Amino acid sequence: MNRVRFGCSEQQYATLVAHRRGESDLVHRDGKWFLYATCDIPDVEMKESDGFLGVDLGIANIATTDDATRHSGKGLNRVRHRNQRLRAKLQRIGTKSAKRLLKARRRKEARFAADVNHRIAKQIVTEAERTGRGIALQPDQSPRSASPRAVRT
Repeated sequence: MNRVRFGCSEQQYATLVAHRRGESDLVHRDGKWFLYATCDIPDVEMKESDGFLGVDLGIANIATTDDATRHSGKGLNRVRHRNQRLRAKLQRIGTKSAKRLLKARRRKEARFAADVNHRIAKQIVTEAERTGRGIALQPDQSPRSASPRAVRT
């Protein structure tokens, strides 16, 4: 299968022409076609940082920075609760089409959560770049991680 036409942005095409290495895979998923191409992009030059931006990862607030910026998971949790109700409704039905819809719902929720996390991470990285600081993740302070779990015998 050689010389298959595809569409992409000019920036993506320039990256493919300049940095593509090895084989590419054409994948059909969820009714759409995707081109998986390996690109070997050179590392960017590291800069000396003027301190660090501490980031504390949590559950209620997905991330909290030292600058008192809270990235809340409220919107994500709202969507998860809505999807939970829809999943329960579809699971009660139990038909083949309901199972197909459950599978699609699971993938859609995973994509949404990945997008929310990506946007939050991008905001944190942009803030660190703007202020010339590095990023330091705070160690986990939850009670569950502080001590080993008790084993019942």
